[in-house]
Amino acid sequence: MINSLYWGRSTKTPYELANMRLATRRAVKAHRAAEQAFRARGSELDIHRAYLAASGHNDFDLPYTNIVALNEHGATLHYQYQSAEVPTAHHAFLIDAGAEVNGYASDITRTYSFVDREFQELVDAVDAAQLELCSQVRTGVSYPAIHLDTHLRMARILADQGYVTMSPEAMVESRVTSTFFPHGVGHPLGLQVHDVAGFQESEHGGFIARPDGHPFLRMTRTLGEDFVVTIEPGIYFIDTLLKKLAATEHGKSLNWAKIERMKKFGGVRIEDNVRAMSSGPENLTRDGFAEIAA
Repeated sequence: MINSLYWGRSTKTPYELANMRLATRRAVKAHRAAEQAFRARGSELDIHRAYLAASGHNDFDLPYTNIVALNEHGATLHYQYQSAEVPTAHHAFLIDAGAEVNGYASDITRTYSFVDREFQELVDAVDAAQLELCSQVRTGVSYPAIHLDTHLRMARILADQGYVTMSPEAMVESRVTSTFFPHGVGHPLGLQVHDVAGFQESEHGGFIARPDGHPFLRMTRTLGEDFVVTIEPGIYFIDTLLKKLAATEHGKSLNWAKIERMKKFGGVRIEDNVRAMSSGPENLTRDGFAEIAA
């Protein structure tokens, strides 16, 4: 019985989609306020408070604990601290934060460079790749296939911008990309931020395994009509993972001087919430930002 209920939750009704659009608008307004607080050189706590004020939420209302990461803190994937100390310099800002309406969640991540051109080029490249990945969110498409394509696209960025001298295909084959992109491309979204039935084989249950070498992917199903999922590629400079890679034969293929320069920025993640349809995707997040800008 519970498997059938979980299975049914994957397909969103018009009512559910309406609430998710409202949750998106609520979060987008708060994201803009958070960016302004970053540009004003606020602390992580200042930025978090600006987000709460603009969203109309308090900490208990949020669908999950905000990730508000300045500078190198952006390399911690689930950074849960909100330091009240203003850093000596503002280099970068990564915010992963959502909102909730009638129990339905939004889940949005953006990354900003303060003034650095090189880091902005990386942000722009991940953003462009993310939009291309979002365009693949259609009924009948394999979600793991989107995840595997994400690794190839992140590898191309690493090669094009001179971080790694290997070919993109070789980076994916040798799993070098997992050092820079160590998580899955996303997850189902709905009443829960990481919604149910991501691995379910049918309404009766069962389990669809992850692709080999990708233990952190949170959904393995083929997308159905009116599924809503997140698409969140990233490139990070995580010391522990970089040290492991340096000890392998592939370490010599990395531009360590460039990577060392980028560590103070932490990393980049861009995340949108996207509805799958046979006619193409509805990007709830980009639509929300466009409404605010209009």
